[in-house]
Amino acid sequence: MGICDVIPGVSGGTIAFITGIYTRLINAVKSFSPKIISDFIKHVLKKDEETNVELKEDIKKLDLIFLITLGAGIATAIFIGSGIITFLLENYFVYTIALFIGLILASSKIIFDNIKNHHTQNVLFGVLGLVIGILLSILIPVKVTPTLPYVFLAGFLAISAMFLPGISGAFILLILGVYEFMLKVLHNIGQNIGFFIVFIIGAVFGASTISRLISFLFRKDRCKTLYVLLGLVIGSLSIPVKRMFQNNNVWNMFSIIITVAFFLSGFFIVMIIHKFETRKK
Repeated sequence: MGICDVIPGVSGGTIAFITGIYTRLINAVKSFSPKIISDFIKHVLKKDEETNVELKEDIKKLDLIFLITLGAGIATAIFIGSGIITFLLENYFVYTIALFIGLILASSKIIFDNIKNHHTQNVLFGVLGLVIGILLSILIPVKVTPTLPYVFLAGFLAISAMFLPGISGAFILLILGVYEFMLKVLHNIGQNIGFFIVFIIGAVFGASTISRLISFLFRKDRCKTLYVLLGLVIGSLSIPVKRMFQNNNVWNMFSIIITVAFFLSGFFIVMIIHKFETRKK
């Protein structure tokens, strides 16, 4: 999941599903609530047996051992992967972005396969998502100057990928224009500790909020929600495409062939992962 969280196009949530831990992950994250904080404060102030029992019950629901183990694996992969991806973007920007575009485009098939009803009304919601995605590519500048509130928002939104089929947190960071910046933050946390802490706080708040919002929207109308996501992914593809062409002034037959090869590689990587996911189902 950590490796996928570094690469735009492959959802960490998809890997969680393939490995059979998706439901446990959702339940563990949803168990975080204001009640836990309230019970902890009561325990600190009162220190009686009743509050102690309540706090222990809250901790049992958290599935902490599972979350700590999973978190350690994700963090290890992210710290290692951030350095590799940073190197590739600095030295092979166009080819790396072409790989990402292939990953992202193929991931839209995962969303589509999760939609059961394709009637006109649902398709119109997909068009709405498409328009929003295109507008994002117009409104968000290629170069964004990250501020602490903006990084908090990025962390809040990026964590939503854990609960959405076919959407990756790295892709959301790419849309927001802070993907490369956050890679550098992760690669050198010591000099960027403020941004790192704010991003993590945003992710924690996002996990608690988004998990409930997604559950509500899926219960309300899963197909319409997925169609909006599908349109958003396809529309937002214009962002990495625009960046790829802006960062390569010289196109020749060789560079075009290599770029297409990386694009196809990314596409088929997701298709292979999706095949395993389908077998798991």
